[in-house]
Amino acid sequence: MFRSLTWRIVAIGLVVVGGLLATGSASAASPTREDVGVFPYEFSADCGPYGFDFAINVQGEETVRVATFYSADGEPVRIVIHSTFREMDTNSLTGKALPFRGLLVRTLDLVAGTRTDVGRMFLMTDPGRGIVIQDVGRVVFDAPFHVSFEAGHHEVLHGGTASHLDELACNALHDN
Repeated sequence: MFRSLTWRIVAIGLVVVGGLLATGSASAASPTREDVGVFPYEFSADCGPYGFDFAINVQGEETVRVATFYSADGEPVRIVIHSTFREMDTNSLTGKALPFRGLLVRTLDLVAGTRTDVGRMFLMTDPGRGIVIQDVGRVVFDAPFHVSFEAGHHEVLHGGTASHLDELACNALHDN
């Protein structure tokens, strides 16, 4: 479900890093800030693989801002990406709809080679049941997909795949 947004954040980060490394010392030592924009999205996720006879219809938007910090000699040393999303996920058969949202601050430390994600990455609540999907806190990666530190509740992270998030959402939208 959120897989397209996750990859969009990664792609935006790579484009920003690539552009900064190409420009190098052309920038001043003060930080630069860019409002990348608001990205509306809409798609469906099939719940069949998880034993349900419905799809999730997703409609939402993501907002992305990027700040880049430089060394005294103008080299980029840190990129901070602020990403928020708000969406409504709806069961295609019953019409049951749940809000899904997230707020992520991703810091790419270009000197240390680490990525730190902080925030309420994924949060879905069902008024009748409470929190049904939760991935919140702080995670530090010292290599792709290698967690060197974590704090908080990370059920999505530990699922290992984007399809795990789809499965959690399908379970949340299934009428019991």
